[in-house]
Amino acid sequence: MLKYRFLPHLSYQHRVQLLLVPYAVGIGLLVVIPAVVTFALAFFHYDGLTPPRWAGTLNFVLAYTDSLFNLSVQNSLALIIVPTFMRVVGAFLLARLLQRNGRFLFGFRAAVYLPSVIPTAAFALAWLWIFNPLYGPLNLFLAWMGLSPPAWLVDPTWAKPAIILMSLWQIGEGFLVSLAALQDVPPELEDAATIDGAGAWGVLRHIILPLMAPILLLLVFRDAILTFQESFTSIYLMTGGGPYYATYTLPFFIYEQGFDLLAFGVASAALWVMYALSGLIVILLYIIARQWNIGTTDESFLL
Repeated sequence: MLKYRFLPHLSYQHRVQLLLVPYAVGIGLLVVIPAVVTFALAFFHYDGLTPPRWAGTLNFVLAYTDSLFNLSVQNSLALIIVPTFMRVVGAFLLARLLQRNGRFLFGFRAAVYLPSVIPTAAFALAWLWIFNPLYGPLNLFLAWMGLSPPAWLVDPTWAKPAIILMSLWQIGEGFLVSLAALQDVPPELEDAATIDGAGAWGVLRHIILPLMAPILLLLVFRDAILTFQESFTSIYLMTGGGPYYATYTLPFFIYEQGFDLLAFGVASAALWVMYALSGLIVILLYIIARQWNIGTTDESFLL
């Protein structure tokens, strides 16, 4: 037959494994090799114009002793710890609210997911207009309500809350994952708890949350790491790291060292510090999961 014409000596399992070859090649070329080169470059002085010179661990020392590096780490953690849990909790509560089938609920579900498919640059530029202190719709609404509107992105006090507020609208992926997990919860469990006298809060606390805990934990893993590593575009377009370095994050420090100062060795060292911090976040959350007796095996997700 035609489907067995090519590579007839291979089994079906081997044919399926061949489908993974393009992905493996892509991961090797775009992830593994750049990571190895970056790690090696962290031990050299290199400006992209002259040959690399051995520096040992000096690049790590230069990055660690830079006051802007320490400030960027603090700002990055502040923009991770607060919004990550708010986004996951918001996605879960919205999924719980829109779990039932209804005539208009499909439209609401699409509205929740829509901001997540907007390109990051377009989303940041839209919020740059919303946060405009003079004619932005948010400040016009606050003034109409009789409140004193803040200067948002031009005020160091309000710059971080503005970035956090913007990020809370992109919860579509977590919303879909939570909604899919909630749909798999057997309705008999909720019915039995309701018959036993449990209210809506009791069902949520004693039935839904224990079953959803592994899913929510994975969402926290994912959201924390992605927020840490992919916040550069929106911050670059909206604040440029300001005002007064209020939104100066670690990815921005890496970009500045590499492409403004041409200190690629220091940028590579800072990049691996960011990878290490991402690993520490995962380890911390794993320890929390173990303390809560939340499993992370495949069997844990069989609801």
